[in-house]
Amino acid sequence: MSVTVHQLAVGGFDHNFSYLAVAANGDALLVDPTGDAEVIRRAVEAAGSITPRYILLTHGHLDHTQAVGEALSFFPAEVVAHPNHPLAGRTRLRDGQLLPFGETAVEAIFTPGHTRDSVCYRFADDSAVFTGDVLFVGCIGFCRSKEMYNSLMKKILPLADSLVVYSGHDYGPVPFRTLGEEKKLNPYLNCHSLEEFKAELQHLE
Repeated sequence: MSVTVHQLAVGGFDHNFSYLAVAANGDALLVDPTGDAEVIRRAVEAAGSITPRYILLTHGHLDHTQAVGEALSFFPAEVVAHPNHPLAGRTRLRDGQLLPFGETAVEAIFTPGHTRDSVCYRFADDSAVFTGDVLFVGCIGFCRSKEMYNSLMKKILPLADSLVVYSGHDYGPVPFRTLGEEKKLNPYLNCHSLEEFKAELQHLE
């Protein structure tokens, strides 16, 4: 894999994860800086000589953006998000837009459901996808049922099984799994109709 992903347990509101990804050429990005910014700072310092490129925001909830301001002080990078994201001063993405990164690129995939500004970010080499609160290990985020069902079925399920799913919270029995494993084990990815999906949502805690 041309990109190394560091999963950072930053605490935050509810067992949040932030991420630092570093490409072989030193390009670096952060995903959803939140919680304990010192954890993120130490990871950035430990990465050595890197070039901050992006801060990727998966959606506008405070528990995923709390440390953006502090992160910019030690990781001066372009902040990118959905056009409807509430944070001022960020770059507005288009669905399917590719952001150059190292030897690959990052694709922005609009996935409304948990929020209307939800975005997943996929490395174009099919090594990883950052799903925020759209998809967790074995579960999904609270959602508008029809929007989330369409996002999961039309945007997430067609993606490569090889992708490692990095979500926004540590809610599962393991911190991450591949999308292939999620397709087999996650009940919300195995619903064959919107009605079945709505019924499964009754079990969402």
